[in-house]
Amino acid sequence: MTHTPSSDAGPPAGTQHRPAESRSVEQRLAEAIRDHEAGHLEEARQLYLQVLAIHPGHGRSFYGLGLIAQQTGDFEAAVRMFQSAIEISPKDATYHFSLAGALHAQRKPDESLAEYRRALALNPDFVGAHNNIAGLLQALGKLEEAKIHYEHAVALKPDYAAAYCNLGVVLQKLGDLANSVACHEKALLLRPDLAEAHNNLGLVLRQQGKLDAAKAHYERAVILRPNYAEAHNNLGVLLRQLGKLEDAAACFEKLLTLRPNSAEAFDNLGNTLRDLGRLEESAASHERAIALKPDSAKAYNNLGYTRRKQGKLAESRKSFNRALVLEPGSVDIRWNLCLLDLLEGNYAEGWSGYEVRHERNENKPRSFPKRIWRGEPLNGARILLHSEQGLGDSIQFFRYVPMVHAAGGKVILNVPSSLGRLAAQLPGVDTLTMDEALLPPFDRHCPLMSLPLAFKTTLDTIPGRVPYLIVPEEAQRAADDREWPSQTLRVGLVWSGNPQCTEDQIRSMPLSCIQPLLELEGLRFFSLQMGPAAAQLTASNPRITDLRYAIKDLADTAALMNHLDVIITVDTAVAHLAGALAKQTWVLLPSAPDWRWLTDREDSPWYPTVRLFRQNCFGDWENTIARVRNALSALVK
Repeated sequence: MTHTPSSDAGPPAGTQHRPAESRSVEQRLAEAIRDHEAGHLEEARQLYLQVLAIHPGHGRSFYGLGLIAQQTGDFEAAVRMFQSAIEISPKDATYHFSLAGALHAQRKPDESLAEYRRALALNPDFVGAHNNIAGLLQALGKLEEAKIHYEHAVALKPDYAAAYCNLGVVLQKLGDLANSVACHEKALLLRPDLAEAHNNLGLVLRQQGKLDAAKAHYERAVILRPNYAEAHNNLGVLLRQLGKLEDAAACFEKLLTLRPNSAEAFDNLGNTLRDLGRLEESAASHERAIALKPDSAKAYNNLGYTRRKQGKLAESRKSFNRALVLEPGSVDIRWNLCLLDLLEGNYAEGWSGYEVRHERNENKPRSFPKRIWRGEPLNGARILLHSEQGLGDSIQFFRYVPMVHAAGGKVILNVPSSLGRLAAQLPGVDTLTMDEALLPPFDRHCPLMSLPLAFKTTLDTIPGRVPYLIVPEEAQRAADDREWPSQTLRVGLVWSGNPQCTEDQIRSMPLSCIQPLLELEGLRFFSLQMGPAAAQLTASNPRITDLRYAIKDLADTAALMNHLDVIITVDTAVAHLAGALAKQTWVLLPSAPDWRWLTDREDSPWYPTVRLFRQNCFGDWENTIARVRNALSALVK
């Protein structure tokens, strides 16, 4: 997002204190101004100098020389010339305005701000000064003051498109998104070709979640200005968010032709290449970003993430640690380090680090005025245990609920309605509620996923006894009333998780991937798949019985599982449910799995009846399914 400075220098300054006999001065000055306006800077400079040779106190000529110095990048000379003009004509607002611009170019914001204020004191209706002082205030983080000056600018000049655009930027930063959109739209009404307004409007619309509209404005910005690097970057970031990864990569590659040494472009390209599964290229791109900007904590963090996806955990940790040195307070870096600790089974550090999620925008547990329980004696205190994150997360940590009761707590359990009937069967629950707003009084609280920290869980002390869930009787009766084939192995299938999950694209697969399993004889397949992926079931899958219409909640799913011999599922809630029920469960994992499945093992200390089938390399479901087929064939025999 860029501030668009004003080119409005206000009314032209006349020649000051001109003696009557200086007609040649007037002629030379007029010729100098004509040459200056025509871009003949050296000719104009010589004429201004000639005027000063005749009339050493000629303020307008000092001003002209200052403008030429500014135009040619000699800001030190520009400052001297403007100061000389001001000494001669201290009440000329234009001279103070131009001096402010030269000081700003020298990165002297405080001095620049003072000169803009002097210009406005001399001429309160100086539109360009209002716009530019607002830009300085904006850069200094003084947004409310900046807003006032931009509003003055557009009030004085209602067709000032750049000022509307700048006002829209400030309003966005102040959180007033609706009025920010209105300002950018006004700017575009006045100047439909203003690329900055299209780019900035795209940023606001993206923040509002209007991704397609944002994309259209970014695309318009780069059409209007093909070399607009910032718009190419913003478009690439949005395309990645939309899952259009090849297009996003093309955007960042275009950006690198415009800015070959842009660390940000290499870093963003690395993120996109990682999403595409091109992990070696991703790492190389992040390393290039680091070479260009060695103090970039963000690039080190992203490199660490790619190294984790590659399974290079020692290198991943090294990158995360370097990122944390560069940015010690970073929540994202601390989050990535704790996930690495948990993945490697370093639970003492991992559970403690996992509490950083309270500081994140994503995965943030609810907060309450009561203290979080950390394992101290409860002595009959009422403790609220509440769900967070996904359904599978809640199911995994339900195992701790009876332990909290045994520790002396009167347990109030708050869960989503889809888990209500299952949660009601848990021992040790005094009160069950599925309403987040209406909770009974309590003395302590604890998110379910903080319970391993409270109990100081290690790999050796995981409460791994199963089953720890019980199917409600009414759900089981409904499942029992169905007709189930005998004399054949019954296999449950789930091939896709929640599409809203951040990394669902790497943990899920299309139904077509499991086709080799459907070719085996002596089996009957039952789909437990819910959500959009269930629509992939068609008449062309006659060997799969679709059970989704028998499922109202996870209690129904659990009851149906009791009629299945093995459940084959990707990493989603069904995997946790089947494991908690002690069902024979085969979980299909990507090469870089979620932390709870650890590394380099086919079993899970959390679920003794679970067997893990891991990808050998990123995105390779074909070989994974081939191993599952062999195991299933052996099970049939």
